[in-house]
Amino acid sequence: MKRRIPFLLTTLRLALGPVALALAFSGGARWIFLPLLIAGTVSDIYDGVLARRFGVATPGLRRYDSITDVIYYLFLLGALWRLDQDVIRHHLGALAVTLGSEAAVIGLCAFKFGKYPATHSWGAKAYGLCLLAGLIALLAFNAGGWAVITLAVVAALVNGEIFLMHLIAKQPPVDVRSLLMLHQKISSKAS
Repeated sequence: MKRRIPFLLTTLRLALGPVALALAFSGGARWIFLPLLIAGTVSDIYDGVLARRFGVATPGLRRYDSITDVIYYLFLLGALWRLDQDVIRHHLGALAVTLGSEAAVIGLCAFKFGKYPATHSWGAKAYGLCLLAGLIALLAFNAGGWAVITLAVVAALVNGEIFLMHLIAKQPPVDVRSLLMLHQKISSKAS
C-alpha cells in the first residue's frame, strides 16, 4: 500500500486543479485558496520524496508528476482568469513568457526524445515554491501584476536552464539537478 502513496499524492494534485476552478466560479472567500495551494505544493514535494524512499521513482511516475503539474497549474490559471481578468489582460506579455517557456521545454523534449520532460532540477523546485508564493498572492490575497511579472522572470530563467539541459542531453534528463551537473556527467562519460 505505501508504494502507492506517491501516485496518490500526485493524483490528489490532479484533483485539486478542478476544485480550484470550481471555487473561483463559486464566488466564495478568496482565503480558501490558501490551504488548497499549500496542499497542492505539499503533495508535489512529498510525492517525489516518498517515491524515492519507497523505491518507486520510475521515469513513468516522474512524467506523470510533471504532466500533473501542468494540468494543475492550467486549472489555477483558469481560476486566476475567473477572479482577476484585468490583471491577466494587463500582463499578457509576462504570462506569454511563462507559458511560452513551458511550451518550449515540452516541445523540445517531445521533438528530441519523444517523451514528456521530467527534469525535476533544483531550479524547477525553486520555481515551484515561487509559483506557490505568487499564486497565494494572486488567488488568496488579490495581489497585483507584480506577482505575474515575477513568475515570468523566474519561469524564463528556470525553463531556459531546463531547455539547455534537453539540448545537450543524449537521453531525456530525468531528475537532473542542474545544467552544471548534467554537463559534468556528460564530460565524465566522454573521458
